[in-house]
Amino acid sequence: MSGIEVGGIIFAGLMLLLVLRVPIGIAMFTAGAVGYYYLTGAEALPILNYLKNLAYARLSNYDIVVIPLFLLMGQFATHGGLSAALFKFVEAFMGHLRGGVAMASIGACAGFGAICGSSLATAATMGQVALPELKRFGYSGSLATGALAAGGTLGIMIPPSVPLVIYAILTQESIGKLFMAAVVPGLLAMTGDMLVIKLIVPRAPQA
Repeated sequence: MSGIEVGGIIFAGLMLLLVLRVPIGIAMFTAGAVGYYYLTGAEALPILNYLKNLAYARLSNYDIVVIPLFLLMGQFATHGGLSAALFKFVEAFMGHLRGGVAMASIGACAGFGAICGSSLATAATMGQVALPELKRFGYSGSLATGALAAGGTLGIMIPPSVPLVIYAILTQESIGKLFMAAVVPGLLAMTGDMLVIKLIVPRAPQA
């Protein structure tokens, strides 16, 4: 079999393991190990030789250490009440505007994204904080969840960003330069999301 065919079979096996609800890490390791074993002539020594240094090589990479620290900082911010404080702070400036609470949720997502660097964490955390407020002010479910989903994406753009760190490591680029390059696009995305809400709400009061 060609390498492409072997890769297709390995990918199919990975999908099968995921369908069977095998944990993602274990499924990926199993599929990769089986494929590596087959491609090296069905010999165990090459893969064992590779695995003996793999764990240390990954854990000794100091650049990747920032990722769990970003996530830990996000947890501290969440449990310390910073996410709610961010929302109330932005709401104090924009809450009086039409659609202001939805725009405040976008701004709070941007602020929280600058703390944890993860879109999933940003959307999940701000959803718990802002969604009840949006419902209380009569926003429709589509606008409320849409605003929070769009705001959650700011977590990977506004530095510090976990995907940017991973990309910089893979491409041997400067993490600091990527962070600086992402500031303006992140602010533009935040402003654009707020502008869309500002335009939609007057035209669709039921939104």
